[in-house]
Amino acid sequence: MRLSRFFAVAVVAPLVFSGCITGKRPSFGSQSDPAIAAVLSKLDTSIGPFTASYSILTRLGNITTPVTVAIQNPTERSITFNDIRFLQSTAGYSTCTLSNGSCSLVVDEASISNLAVTHDFYGASAAARIRQDATTMVGPAITSSETYAGQNATCVQLSFTSGTKKYCVLDNGMLAYQDTPDLQITLTKLTDAVDTKLFETSVAGL
Repeated sequence: MRLSRFFAVAVVAPLVFSGCITGKRPSFGSQSDPAIAAVLSKLDTSIGPFTASYSILTRLGNITTPVTVAIQNPTERSITFNDIRFLQSTAGYSTCTLSNGSCSLVVDEASISNLAVTHDFYGASAAARIRQDATTMVGPAITSSETYAGQNATCVQLSFTSGTKKYCVLDNGMLAYQDTPDLQITLTKLTDAVDTKLFETSVAGL
């Protein structure tokens, strides 16, 4: 009986000792990091009305796309990627092809899949990316203040073994800048007005 206990301890002890040596990988990814929290607390809190213009560089394929985001109020939004327009209203969501006026009553992310972004890149999607990045970063986040399209922005830079990522957000909750291995998103213009034509489901000439 004592011999059996000896072998049990002999087997378990190295495992425990090994766990003490390796331990948990150091993590700097706490979302309570003030630099990260400062950005996350603002993202996607926009209520409008305003119109934001962006330039999105999809690094795979070197594709540059102009995008217009119009927010009338919390329940009415329009996001236009060239010929594709995402619309949100009190009735729900739709995705329209402007050149022929056809719409589907869903958020069809596949229609812009070649751009490596989602329709809500300017808010919810950016916040989700930051939260995911916070779990794999290898150093403390670095905060800074910058200006985009004449607007003040709060920025955070995250460090990884392969490099860095940067996100900036305006005080109104809109993404101002994103620099990641797959994308570079830059706010180029912001106005306090919304053109009702941005909520149309077709545009002649496209």
